[in-house]
Amino acid sequence: MATQPTVEELARRVADGPRGEFRSRLREELLRQPVEWLADELLARLPDDPSVPGPRPSREPRPAESDEDRSGRLHRIRSWQLDHAALDERVTRLTCWTRDRLEAEGLLRTPPPKGGPLIAPSHRSPAGEDLLREAKDLLYALLFGEPADGVALDRVARELLTLTLPRDKAHTVAFMLRAATEIGAVGTWQDPAGRANDERAPNLLFQIEYGEVAGELVGRGITACLRLVNDLEVNEQVLYGRMENVEESTLA
Repeated sequence: MATQPTVEELARRVADGPRGEFRSRLREELLRQPVEWLADELLARLPDDPSVPGPRPSREPRPAESDEDRSGRLHRIRSWQLDHAALDERVTRLTCWTRDRLEAEGLLRTPPPKGGPLIAPSHRSPAGEDLLREAKDLLYALLFGEPADGVALDRVARELLTLTLPRDKAHTVAFMLRAATEIGAVGTWQDPAGRANDERAPNLLFQIEYGEVAGELVGRGITACLRLVNDLEVNEQVLYGRMENVEESTLA
């Protein structure tokens, strides 16, 4: 017998349609579900003690990147003069890093197990801090970089990145959220070893449009950067991300 989907799974299902129709399509899907299921999903989001206010996901302010941090990030990106060849070199280099290599070479120092809390700066060497900064800078350049920022990429198609993050870790990528569509969700992943389940954990699901180049080098770069950010800081067992074509037409 098929199991009943969660609200998060329904949201992911309808997210494949036109962005402007997301709420109406999700509402239609919810209205098709049994009343008992809707009640269970609502109760799962309320505190056990009704006298203790529960979280209000849609009301909480988004984490924000300071003007100083953003200015520093743009200055570093401009110094790269990021064209296709320079991007290819960076993506190739960053892709070579794995969690095991980060620990073996001392960039990560006795970090908490994957699926646990954020990795604090005390668990990263100066080289680890530099690599994390580079991954975040490159991620910004790939998603938002323009010629004025020193990013000279021939973007020929529009893509949509869908990223799921635990609510209490979303601040680690605050710079990504300035142009994102935010959707509240709860986790459904369960660790087979029973160490780090995120079932019913409060998550945020973000969707960000970006421009892709021929050969999908931008997408490969995004994947490499997100993997490094997770290995060096976010520390999830599974960091959910999906990239898909928005429309077949080329960018104007």
